[in-house]
Amino acid sequence: MKYSLVLDVGTTGVKAFLFDHHLQQIGKAYETYPLHKPKRGWVEQDPKAILTASIRVLRSVTHASKLPMTAIERMGITNQRETIVFWDAKTGTPIYPAIVWQDERTKARCQALAKHHQGDVRKKTGLHLDAYFSASKAEWLMENVPKAKKLLDQDQLRFGTIDTWLMWHLCTNHPHVTDETNAARTLLFNIQTKEWDTDLCTIFHVPMDILPDVKPSISNFGTLLPSIVGRPIPIQAVCGDQQSSFFAAASSTKVSPVTKITYGTGVFLGQSLGSTFKLSENFFTTLVPHGHESAYALEAKICVSGPDVTKRLKNPKALRTYFYELAKKVDTEIKKLPKKPKQLLIDGGSSRDGLILAIQEEVSGISTQPLISYDGTALGIAMMLLK
Repeated sequence: MKYSLVLDVGTTGVKAFLFDHHLQQIGKAYETYPLHKPKRGWVEQDPKAILTASIRVLRSVTHASKLPMTAIERMGITNQRETIVFWDAKTGTPIYPAIVWQDERTKARCQALAKHHQGDVRKKTGLHLDAYFSASKAEWLMENVPKAKKLLDQDQLRFGTIDTWLMWHLCTNHPHVTDETNAARTLLFNIQTKEWDTDLCTIFHVPMDILPDVKPSISNFGTLLPSIVGRPIPIQAVCGDQQSSFFAAASSTKVSPVTKITYGTGVFLGQSLGSTFKLSENFFTTLVPHGHESAYALEAKICVSGPDVTKRLKNPKALRTYFYELAKKVDTEIKKLPKKPKQLLIDGGSSRDGLILAIQEEVSGISTQPLISYDGTALGIAMMLLK
């Protein structure tokens, strides 16, 4: 039997999984890493800590499995989106901490830009001009970290989301690559043409030559260094975390449109649009994997809930009360979807015992269905690797 290795790089930790070709999870390793908040509204991480933790969990899960390395045939990566890293191409060293998706240091800058550019940005990216996304973080770093300008002049500056940073270090020959779903969350990528956009890069003063090559989510991205787990393994799927769990949901149902809710660190709602780009007043439009290409879906980031769930885990009554509040928030967004769902597919760590599914079904009056693994982000990559 052949197996797939999946790296799931989240906001608060990283997991590595082994799946068999029946999509049964046969191994899992997990390690946390900290978020740093040096100022109010600032959220950073150490890119090297993410890299070393990723290497450790990959080694841990493969070692614990006792499988012959030749049995692990392919690998994929799913990751927290929007978070950015800048590094020196010569040394591989980051020039500043990773600026995390939750960081709001560029909020005022985005509000000022939105007065003139909101319409154009929305038509090209499907997103709002917001500090949540990568572009304004990149602009801030280019303007505030002197080493960025110096390396740019020497053609040694590289930019990437977390997937790009990791592949540069984990693969042979340092590929500088990303996939369409991660690129789609930067505000620099035109999701209609599926290319980096000159006008968007000009708005945010981001040089196009520091950007990675973009591929569909199911592609050959590179080959894992033999030193990581003992043999070279091709990386054949890369996808942003929410789009990966959406792929898992879409692959698990024949009901259309596909409507998915993730209850993880954050709560996200998504619904499929198909092959035609459309804007919706209440939602982002984004790219999701569709076979070996990509299609469009609506997405809403409803709230951050993970910490609130964690602190109530030992108090079932408080947890239940909180889940009802959460389900009502989600139901408010469900009612804004252009098409009423016939079914809600649900994943994420908070869904593991089934309680939130029952409460959401009661609150919304719509049938809920769990994915075969609450780790929907990793499951989606495992499914892509079988395509």
